[in-house]
Amino acid sequence: MIGLREIVDKLTYTKERIEKYVIHPYLREYIIPPEIDEDKLLILISIVDQLELSPHEKDIYVLAIMLMQVALDTHDQVTNTLVDETNMKIRQLTVLAGDYYSGLYYKFLASIENVQVIKALSEGVKNINEHKVFIYHKDQDDFHTIMSSVKMIEFSLIDKLINYFGVAEWYESASNWLLVKRLLLEKQRQEKTGDSVVFAALDRLFMKNQKQKAVEQPQEVLQIYDSYIEYSMQLMTKGMNKIQPFNTLYEERMMNMIKDYSPREKSFVEEG
Repeated sequence: MIGLREIVDKLTYTKERIEKYVIHPYLREYIIPPEIDEDKLLILISIVDQLELSPHEKDIYVLAIMLMQVALDTHDQVTNTLVDETNMKIRQLTVLAGDYYSGLYYKFLASIENVQVIKALSEGVKNINEHKVFIYHKDQDDFHTIMSSVKMIEFSLIDKLINYFGVAEWYESASNWLLVKRLLLEKQRQEKTGDSVVFAALDRLFMKNQKQKAVEQPQEVLQIYDSYIEYSMQLMTKGMNKIQPFNTLYEERMMNMIKDYSPREKSFVEEG
């Protein structure tokens, strides 16, 4: 098990290493440098620490998966709106940047010559893209389907790693951690800007239910949303007990997110 000081140092070192690959001097002139999700990075480092792999292999898996995550996040910034010549260049460079990060992912994975894990992670990328289409563009049948898609988007790459190496004890804690984090972020976006893909999907569901004479009101939708966050937090903490041993930074970050959560705050729905 990695000690606290060691895990902090490893997290800092790996994040800086990833940033050296993704913050390209030319790209930086035109596009916003991608953010590295420290929680996903910490989860990955924590998981591979317990695998019977060489230090080199552990580093490669963490680095490759995070680079693919950056590639996917970068491609999410591309829009289909009409743009002028300058913005068209930014759009094109954003696409190329995502492709470049994706290429680095395959380059690093190829260095360990494990075809099966490459196939497994490729399936994870496919799952993420499919569920993004579900969330962004398609009407869903129920609330749980939307939440399941959000979880897949956030966790599918790590899930494939967990399944491949047979460490299922990590699933409940880590998957719900990332789900809760995304749901809280989407709620903040909706409250501040009204620009949340998750709430847009919920709006489509609400409108569909209205046509079917359902009785849900926006306030009820938000209450269900908050209840789902609380339920996922319970699963997250319950799942943490299945992980033995786990590092203290993992527990500390998870507990801080729970501590900072304020479900009873007035929301944009309640005020509207």
